[in-house]
Amino acid sequence: MDMRLFIRNGNYHVEFPGGKRQSLRTSDEKTARGIFREIEKEYLRGRLIQLDNIKKVSISELSKLYSTHRPGISKWTEKKDALSMKLLREAIGDIQIKTLTTAKIDEFKSKCLARGTTPQSVNGYLRHIKAALSYAVDEGYIPKKPKLKTIPVNKQAMSERIISPDDIEKILQAARVKDENLWHYFTVLLWTGARRREALNLMWQDCNLKNNYALLRKTKGKKNRKVPLLPPVIEVLAPIKKDIGRVFPNWHPDTVSKMFHRIAVACEVKARLHDLRHSAATYMLKSGIPLQVVKEILGHSQLSTTMIYSHVLDDVIASEMAKMRIE
Repeated sequence: MDMRLFIRNGNYHVEFPGGKRQSLRTSDEKTARGIFREIEKEYLRGRLIQLDNIKKVSISELSKLYSTHRPGISKWTEKKDALSMKLLREAIGDIQIKTLTTAKIDEFKSKCLARGTTPQSVNGYLRHIKAALSYAVDEGYIPKKPKLKTIPVNKQAMSERIISPDDIEKILQAARVKDENLWHYFTVLLWTGARRREALNLMWQDCNLKNNYALLRKTKGKKNRKVPLLPPVIEVLAPIKKDIGRVFPNWHPDTVSKMFHRIAVACEVKARLHDLRHSAATYMLKSGIPLQVVKEILGHSQLSTTMIYSHVLDDVIASEMAKMRIE
């Protein structure tokens, strides 16, 4: 029930689920407990009626309802929502969401990992599933959502996704030879930590090279984000600066990912395009930029997302601790 009776300033109060509190306006314990028992009965009666009226909605039905009631979301987010719910349905069956439990979610995670899906990808699916279940709670399809615990990210696996300075130089030089637009694009990704779509959508009118910043629009969180432009970015963009228009060709995101992969393979570097963003975050932290600042630069909605790079902080802390002197 999670209801409790407590006394404050001489009078008894009731705390309801969710934290709402109400004074019983009495200091008499016997009276207060009698009122509290009646409130419990009424609350339970109302709760049972609410549970009895819960609509029967399956995972596939929730997926459709959820997408229908989210106008204005990006195609990428819509696609990830649908994929996450589809994978959940395939793993545990198209069950009623009111029967979805933490154990079922754990079964979904286990089957994903058994197929070779990385923990990072599974955690991404869980974020989309969690958002859909929050919608289900808001709409009254379920009283509450089950706990969705993310999978701890292996620090070694994260470290392997960081591109070394030497390999970065190889990739940038190869990109410059192949297509200078690619060189410009990869440089912007590396020195801003922008997502591939955010950089592809960059417009010249949003680039202020005089004050060294760019305004990223159409971001994943739908909030415009200002990112600083450091000298390496200014050096590649200044010679080609225009007043208006797209900074980069109208490439499809998958196209640039494939071009990066081909260049990386030619350079004998094991890396993906998204690893430029991981590398940017890592080198920011190694350079001493606070975690909260890195969160804002990357456009993470939650600090917990930025914390996947916390393994880097161990090295930073050790390095800083080495400066300690007693003299």
